[in-house]
Amino acid sequence: MAHWQEIFRGGRMVAMLAVATLAVGPWAGAVRAASAPPTVSARAAILVDAETGQVLASQHARRPLPMASVTKLMTLVLAFRAVARGQVRLSDWVPVTEEAYRTEGSQIWLEPGERLTLQQMLTAIAVGSANDASVAVAQFLAGSTAAFVAQMNREAARLHMTQTHFDNPHGLPSLQHYSTAADLARLAVAAVHTPGLLSVTSAWQNRTIRNGKGGTLWLVNQNRMLRTYPGTDGLKTGYTRAAGFCLVATTLRQGTRLIAVVLGAPTSAARFRDATALMSWGFSHFQSVTAVRERQLMGVVPVHRGLVGHVQAVALRRVVLTQPRGAGVPRIAVELPRAVPAPVRAGQPLGVAHITTADGVRQEVVLVAAAGVRAVGIPELFWRFFRAVLTVGA
Repeated sequence: MAHWQEIFRGGRMVAMLAVATLAVGPWAGAVRAASAPPTVSARAAILVDAETGQVLASQHARRPLPMASVTKLMTLVLAFRAVARGQVRLSDWVPVTEEAYRTEGSQIWLEPGERLTLQQMLTAIAVGSANDASVAVAQFLAGSTAAFVAQMNREAARLHMTQTHFDNPHGLPSLQHYSTAADLARLAVAAVHTPGLLSVTSAWQNRTIRNGKGGTLWLVNQNRMLRTYPGTDGLKTGYTRAAGFCLVATTLRQGTRLIAVVLGAPTSAARFRDATALMSWGFSHFQSVTAVRERQLMGVVPVHRGLVGHVQAVALRRVVLTQPRGAGVPRIAVELPRAVPAPVRAGQPLGVAHITTADGVRQEVVLVAAAGVRAVGIPELFWRFFRAVLTVGA
């Protein structure tokens, strides 16, 4: 029987306030479920809340393993981020090199010298798991496959994927190409928040890409959950003999998005059974709760000697918590000063809000000034004094 652990992955935030520095330690405790997670057949697996990064269940999640074509999730993330930054466009033509043409494994049979749009290439990667398209995109974005792989590893480091190393953009076997379920969950969280990426990973088929003979290919996504598990819109399957059957899946239901990573399942059917069992258990026991919205009004602070007598304190960021279902509404305690002196800058820290769930999980969010307030000058002070005198005389 697989051994499961429920782990709460917290963060540390330091909020610089006008009067003090508040250090928020790691969240204490773990989100508890009424029943244990299901046993899975895979060599490693993990279930996380995509919004908070909360780990709900894990099995050997830090064991380095081959990841096969799940690799392409990083290729897609880097490509769609390049599009979002305006470095490339989906309508750009991507040339096919000899190296891309000679790439083995799953492919769309690209020919040297031909071109497809970046949109077509990314669709071929996401839906058809095309290795040749992965190389073509890597060379288009970075100038060479090696340069793109270096970008992949830099991004992995940025995402704190500490037990991951990429050796290629497609996932063909290599001793220097490996990851863990926990690291791939971090990548998946980044993927679901990458603009445009889910538009290609959610497609279960595509018939728009040429087949080299005047017709089009029929690409079918191997992620069976897109058709069988409502709410699923990604992310990537993978298989090699060394890696076994792998899957990174994400499903959105009633405002809660979960991510399941399965590595080294014995069969294709087993990886989907494992992922759906984890997802169903997760959705039945947990939900994502928005405790505070970004820029939500949390209070009003008087301003001494300001052109305006007060300033609104709003939340610097959105706060989402993973809670057991039926746990109740989180408690919010707001700390604000009795007053602040002018001038006040827009975005200036004013205080902090403490958010606590029913089972003791705690977060904090900095409260900032919604707008700037200028200090009163000498003419304004004189006019205020004169008006006060007139009022008393009346």
